[in-house]
Amino acid sequence: MNTNPNVVVLVADDHRASALGCTGREPVRTPNLDRLAADGLRCTRAYTMGGLTPAVCVPSRASLLTGLSTFDAVVGKTDNDYPGLQTLRTDKPLLPEHFRQHGYATYGIGKWHNDAASFNRCFAGGDRIFLGGMSDHDAVPVHRYDATASYPAESAQVGREHSTDLFADAAINFLGTRSGEEPFFLYTAFTAPHDPRTPPNGWEPAYGQTTATMELPPNTYPEHPFDIEVAEIRDELLEGTPRPPHRIRGHLADYYDMITHLDLRVGDILNVLEATGLADNTLVLYLADHGLSIGQHGLMGKQNMYEHSLGIPCVLRGPAVASGTTVPGLVTHTDVFPTLCELADLPVPAGLSGHRLWQGRSGALNDPDACLMAAYRHLHRCVIADEWKLVRYYRQRRRGIVPGYCQLFNLIEDPFETRNLAYFPEFERLVREMAEVLNELQTRHADPLLELLA
Repeated sequence: MNTNPNVVVLVADDHRASALGCTGREPVRTPNLDRLAADGLRCTRAYTMGGLTPAVCVPSRASLLTGLSTFDAVVGKTDNDYPGLQTLRTDKPLLPEHFRQHGYATYGIGKWHNDAASFNRCFAGGDRIFLGGMSDHDAVPVHRYDATASYPAESAQVGREHSTDLFADAAINFLGTRSGEEPFFLYTAFTAPHDPRTPPNGWEPAYGQTTATMELPPNTYPEHPFDIEVAEIRDELLEGTPRPPHRIRGHLADYYDMITHLDLRVGDILNVLEATGLADNTLVLYLADHGLSIGQHGLMGKQNMYEHSLGIPCVLRGPAVASGTTVPGLVTHTDVFPTLCELADLPVPAGLSGHRLWQGRSGALNDPDACLMAAYRHLHRCVIADEWKLVRYYRQRRRGIVPGYCQLFNLIEDPFETRNLAYFPEFERLVREMAEVLNELQTRHADPLLELLA
């Protein structure tokens, strides 16, 4: 009988941290994810590091899979090298690949927004594999596992179910084949709640009345106060500018419906684990690639440094994970690899940049390793230290890229990031100290922007 814990990793697309029922911050119902959190640990300050592509999911997933920073995880180093920024490094082990090398049956389902060759490095099998970023939820082009890793476009078949059902059913089918004799690593990446936010046929909309009367967050602006060079990104074109409040309420209703349907299917996966007797020896991790604005700060997408877009849910349950635990420290995707290795009693590969999820980072300003940085292309950088966040914007000039406007937010006193303190004299020293930490983290993580500064 297998004694090593099984692993189930469930990845959502565009699910922001505040959109979990157990947080009490948004009127969305997620009873199964709430149950998962109550039975395990929930990281209350989990973030994506962002990356160099407009499709933020690409670098986020790269960090998750490699345990390395967004700049170290891939072969590309410039924000116009999209193929290189999708391709995971071949000289470093990948998370499922590492488990595969230590006797785990690895199986991949759903969205894969990195190179196809790395998928086959990770998984010995798989089904309903979507090689891409987004599609209509009722027409996802999916592949069967291809041992040659070629996955030609013409071999894809259009799924006949809603994407969430398509991927959840595949996961349930896989779990039904497990006898408990061999440990497994199941990776299921959903495309919900990413737009187009269309629940399955027959789903009864549940949030129209709720969002019609709810008070919108205080940072819900008609448009962003200044140009951050994202206005032409596809996500931002999902709604006109200025953003009409009634339209934002409609977007939120659809978003919540997608999340509640996803939660329902996560519940089905959890129920199968329990019914098959696998639950007690299975680590279950739920997290997202990044968050989403949906009207906050006058934005619609995730190509920014605000909490709604950087913050992600991160919930872990399983053997040796204390139930009812909340982790207040700073965590990010790089922390998953060493965490799962330790819980599975596998060696942690050398060179990983992450911490254990239950530890978190203190955010101490005098220790860069205790802080987090994030990036968007060669346009935005930020550093989070304790309750403070410093955002720095960059502009392209003839002589090169130059630093521009800064923002400083106190995330405890101003959680919606509405009051920029960067230019108040009393915060001048703090801005300078945080800028030094940001520069240090950029250096440690080999941020290619440093070489482009004028």
